[in-house]
Amino acid sequence: MQKKKLKIVAIVLAGVFIFGCQAAQQPEVKNTANTNAAGANKAIDPKAVEEAKALLVAHDKALNDQSLDGVMATFSTDPKVVLLGSGAGERFLGTEAIKSAYTEILKDYDKGTFEPGCAWKEGGMDEAGKMAWFAATCDAKDSKNGAKREYVLNVSATAVKQADGWKFIMLHMSNATNAGPPPDAKKAEAKSSPEDKK
Repeated sequence: MQKKKLKIVAIVLAGVFIFGCQAAQQPEVKNTANTNAAGANKAIDPKAVEEAKALLVAHDKALNDQSLDGVMATFSTDPKVVLLGSGAGERFLGTEAIKSAYTEILKDYDKGTFEPGCAWKEGGMDEAGKMAWFAATCDAKDSKNGAKREYVLNVSATAVKQADGWKFIMLHMSNATNAGPPPDAKKAEAKSSPEDKK
């Protein structure tokens, strides 16, 4: 029972990532396609970037509103669409499995209590404006039955532009149960001299 609760919490927390990153901290979408020198200066259509960012906004709004239909509208109907969590059992392949996962996720927090912030975020888009990716590490807060919670989420996603707009084809949200040192601490440790460690 405890393991199931942890899995649900991990998935909910992952949803928080997307909610938190869209609020004033959307990832900067860059051209990351492999290009030759002749095509290296081709710019990404700013309209496509804004449309891709709108997907994050729609997902975040649906999470905050606890709207299952709204969340599902952000996912592709491709049979290989996938939602991943932290553990081996947290792989939800196809829309029905994702819908089932979000049915539980939406029960695990109080509506309108997300307070996420993504200190690190990144993103990119292909030159054709048909595929985008997002990644972030977010500190998040929410509550369940009035009890406040804090956690860190790592989130990554890939979205594709379909006839009806941008949709997630893959979304991966995870939270570590055994937190390691922050990335900056590792850099500082690597830069310190052996004499500093005495």
